[in-house]
Amino acid sequence: MLRLAKPFVLLCTGLLGLGLVGLAPLGAGLQVHAQDVLPEAPAKPRMSAPVDRTVDGETKGATYVSLDPGLNRLFSGEDPKSLTDLKALQTQQSKVAAKIHQVTVNLQHGSTQGSGVLINEDGYILTAAHVAGKPKQKMWVVLHDGRRVEGVSMGVNRDTDAGLVRILKTRDENNQPWPHAALPAVGERVKTGQWCIAGGHPGGWVSDRPAVIRVGRILAVTDSTVVSDCSLIGGDSGGPLFDLQGKLIGIHSRIGIDVDDNMHVPMNVYMESWDRLANSEAWGVLPGFRPIIGVTADRQSDTKSECIIGTVAPRGPAAKAGIVPGDRIVRFHNAEITNFDRLKEEVDAMVPGERVNVEVLRDGKKVNLKLIIGVSDEP
Repeated sequence: MLRLAKPFVLLCTGLLGLGLVGLAPLGAGLQVHAQDVLPEAPAKPRMSAPVDRTVDGETKGATYVSLDPGLNRLFSGEDPKSLTDLKALQTQQSKVAAKIHQVTVNLQHGSTQGSGVLINEDGYILTAAHVAGKPKQKMWVVLHDGRRVEGVSMGVNRDTDAGLVRILKTRDENNQPWPHAALPAVGERVKTGQWCIAGGHPGGWVSDRPAVIRVGRILAVTDSTVVSDCSLIGGDSGGPLFDLQGKLIGIHSRIGIDVDDNMHVPMNVYMESWDRLANSEAWGVLPGFRPIIGVTADRQSDTKSECIIGTVAPRGPAAKAGIVPGDRIVRFHNAEITNFDRLKEEVDAMVPGERVNVEVLRDGKKVNLKLIIGVSDEP
């Protein structure tokens, strides 16, 4: 792992890789030891969707860097044609990289962690849905200078892997607004070939290392996904992707075997889902990562008022945890389970690989079990 005293910039003009294996959420499975000691989240302040972040023609946000007129051609995605072009591109990238670490945060809850990015002065943070987990979950937010502040997860759109988190306090300890990323104008879209700059905390938070910066290009764009060749690894999930002006254009989601499988959630997805995210709703399933535990309900029981297990898949997560047919699940990951649908909701909120406590009633006695969430092999 690289440990540098200042932002690390990796210049990429084509293919980049760090030995990535398998398509997986970037933040899953990382272990931290943050204690869940946060108070209950207060009532959520109402917030409208972020829109055009310009005032009097000047873009707001700590990450914005004005573009030299001579860089317009490179900004649109053209290749450098001379040494002068390369130097100008590197200078612009370095200016943006120096600002990214101010707004890139590390998110910790339970035994997992990932990255996120501050998007407004009140402490709202965009991240990946599989990092946020589920709504109203207590979290720690680690800032660029190592300060740990209390936060809470809000809405998650698992269909697109978009999540929202916020810091509980709308101002820091000095009553100053939180630094935040510059946002694109409404309707502004990413283009294939465009240069981009990725930030995050790969491998988790490291005290003597700021956000790690990688540079690459946009390889493909759809309404729900941006693909880049920026090299990303575990812990980068939920981190920010910026353009050459330091405007936020996406959030890291998934990686694959090839370096051109690095997927990001574009800003338009967050804007289109904003009302539901801000209202702490959860919906959808993360593509390719449907969590399962391998049980069905006992159809002879009242599935609307109790959760009694009918069948247990051999060698599945529930079977490995010790759950057997006839067990009545009463608690799952600290949530009270009153019926089978409630169990399904809790499982859907998990990330494959997470460890959870399960409490069952068996022959009138409580039995506590530990279960590791599995992943469905169905598309």
